[in-house]
Parts: sequence; C-alpha cells; structure tokens
Amino acid sequence: MENLDVLFLISKLLNKNRSVLMHGRRVARLACAIAREIKYRAAGIEDVCLAAITHDIGKLHLPKEIINKPGALDEEESAVIREHTRIGHILLHIIKSSPLTAEVALQHHERLDGSGYPFGLRASQINPLAKIISVADVVDTMISPQVYKPAMAVEAALSEIRQNSGSLYDPEVVSAALIIVKRRGKGIYP
Repeated sequence: MENLDVLFLISKLLNKNRSVLMHGRRVARLACAIAREIKYRAAGIEDVCLAAITHDIGKLHLPKEIINKPGALDEEESAVIREHTRIGHILLHIIKSSPLTAEVALQHHERLDGSGYPFGLRASQINPLAKIISVADVVDTMISPQVYKPAMAVEAALSEIRQNSGSLYDPEVVSAALIIVKRRGKGIYP
C-alpha cells in the first residue's frame, strides 16, 4: 500500500474521535521537538510525527462509555483501556503502516523499570522512539483536561517527569523535554 493510502486510512480513523486526533497532534509536536533536540536519527522526523499521531489509534476501537467515563476506572475498565496498545499495533499492521509506527503504538506505555504495559519491557528492550513518544504522551495527558481529571499545571507535569527520570522515563528524553519547555516558556508546543 502506498504511503498516501496509509495516511488517508489513518486520517479517516482518527477523525472518528476528535480528542484522540488532537492529543495525537499535540504529542507529535512535542515528540518531534524532542527528537530534534536529542538528534534522533533512527527514523526521519516524518516517521516520528506519524508514530506520535497514531500512538493511541487503538482507543478508537474501545467502548466509548469507558473512554469517556468521568472519574476513576475500575480494574476491569482499566484492563480494557490497556488493550489499546495491542489493538493499535494490530490495526496499524492491517492498514500496512510502517512496522516502526505499529511497534510504537504497542510500546508507548512501557516504562524503563518494567512497570509498564503490555509486556513489562525494561529499558533496552523498549524501542527508542517509543521512549520519546512516551514522555510526550505523558506530558500532554497531564497538562490537558481529561474527562476523568482537570489539567495539571505545566510546572507540576514537568516535576513529575523529572522525578521519574531514569526509573520510568528515559533521562535523555526527559532532559530534552525540559530544555524545550524552558526555551519556550509556558508554551510547550512549538
């Protein structure tokens, strides 16, 4: 399948849910800035952007009553939400997106200490691009209002990733995110 066909299918899928689309766009802007800052060369910036935009595409196939539930999820609902990484991986394979994009969708909730999902991968087992998307995803999720919580102040979000640098998040990626925000002031997104 041609790249334009893949982009068309992705755009049709993402347009089904505006919040997933907008979150993906914000994550892409921050992830691309981080990739440039650390001089990430394993893939082109276009690949970074596509992986970031589609990292949560699996959420489009989850029940809306769980995705849009205000307040805390119970254990069963949390297990359903965690499946979005596997669903996104499968979906991106089906539409013939790049293997890298599919792998990032699968791994963007993995954490350096093995506490993430779906596999509990540790530091060197996690794709480097998934580490970049992970930090951008966490920052955007914290500073943007969610149906289950209000937005967190930018400084509080940065404190959170700084505190978990080296245990949950890649220190080089965290450092780059902090530099980007400091350089831009309160405007995280380029």
